[in-house]
Amino acid sequence: MKKVLLFSFLLLSTLSVMAYETVIIKYPSEELWQKAYYRKIGNEAILQYVPNGQSHQNWTRSIIVHAYKFAEYPVEVFMSNNLAKMQKANPSGKYKYLRVKDNDIIAGRCTEDYNGIQAQCEFFRATRAHEGIISLHYINRDKKDFMHEYNKWYDIIRKAKYYNSYYRDERILDKAEFFELW
Repeated sequence: MKKVLLFSFLLLSTLSVMAYETVIIKYPSEELWQKAYYRKIGNEAILQYVPNGQSHQNWTRSIIVHAYKFAEYPVEVFMSNNLAKMQKANPSGKYKYLRVKDNDIIAGRCTEDYNGIQAQCEFFRATRAHEGIISLHYINRDKKDFMHEYNKWYDIIRKAKYYNSYYRDERILDKAEFFELW
């Protein structure tokens, strides 16, 4: 009996290390978005999506996914620290909290041109995922377009989901709509 329990524990601990976590973003059906940048260093991954035809350095709208595997600190601290850094980089617009739930926070703001940083409007979401903290950052450099599409993009960021599986081949998702985090 002890051998069975030990084997079960080892199997479960191995499975948790081998888990695959994915973020699923449902882009508007009338738009095509492409991966413009991806980098993974240790337990940190960053991915940038932009509309088709745009690039990592030349874009009008962007979604940036930043994942921190094994991040143990509270989401509120993560959010507060990130908003403070972004506020310091461009203090021309203040963040407003749009949604605050346990382990899931969304804030938004619009800024003006400041010190070489182009004006933009944005939603920033921080969430506790199964194995860490993930942020989603939607940025639109056209304030008029942002306001016109506000509800649509707020819902897209709010409804982004995190899917955790122990089997990589379980994926039957549209490859254009998901990003394996770790």
